[in-house]
Amino acid sequence: MNRSSTSGGGAGDPYTAVRAARGNWPEQSFLRSLDHDLLRELSEAGELMEFPRTRALAVEGSSATDVYLLLSSCVKVTSRLPGGGDALLAVRVGGDVIGELAALDRKPRSATVTACGNTPVEAIRVARQDFFDILTARPQVLLQLSMAVAEKLRTSTRRRIDYRSAKPLVRLARVLTEMADDHGTAPYGRSTVIGVDLTQVEWGTLIGVSGRTVEREISRLREQGLIAKGPGRITVLDMAGLRTLAHPTGGGAGG
Repeated sequence: MNRSSTSGGGAGDPYTAVRAARGNWPEQSFLRSLDHDLLRELSEAGELMEFPRTRALAVEGSSATDVYLLLSSCVKVTSRLPGGGDALLAVRVGGDVIGELAALDRKPRSATVTACGNTPVEAIRVARQDFFDILTARPQVLLQLSMAVAEKLRTSTRRRIDYRSAKPLVRLARVLTEMADDHGTAPYGRSTVIGVDLTQVEWGTLIGVSGRTVEREISRLREQGLIAKGPGRITVLDMAGLRTLAHPTGGGAGG
């Protein structure tokens, strides 16, 4: 297979890339849930590609139906706002799948997906029909895909409930704990660095508030010693304390 890239071509074997990246995927991710044989079949059905920072993998409104298996780095999922600008809907990392909704219903892309990590995104692009052939022949892949889609819907539902019922500080704490769990690394011992660079406006669109409100609530979390904020990235200093603030009664949205 050829590795396609906006910065030039090159040779690359998809399954070799999968094996190299697999250890870095979150335990709960779609690709991590598949055994080696299924991963080989999926990867060999597609083309290994590389996307530098700010390059789009999918564009809102496009009729493309390819599916992308993310191997490394991270992407932002955004949607256009009626009055202008974009809303950040989610962040996806290696181990995730994107583009599955357009592949399932053949409707235009519902969001734009853009590479946003400090390193290029490696992904395997699988044509819709090839992806469906595997889903038909391998029920385990279909089951795990259904579970991944269900988890995305559960997260979306929980945030909608939070918009109406939780204060901005609690909403921010919940998103930060999710991000730390899914995208965090701990190079400094107990502290966890959230490995995604987001603006205050982008944090705000995730929790349904303005960038100014996010700035205020980030300051409050810093004053409480729960986080540290550097250029771009946030470091969680006290994960237990942040979880307590996010879920003071130990509960959450069900479904």
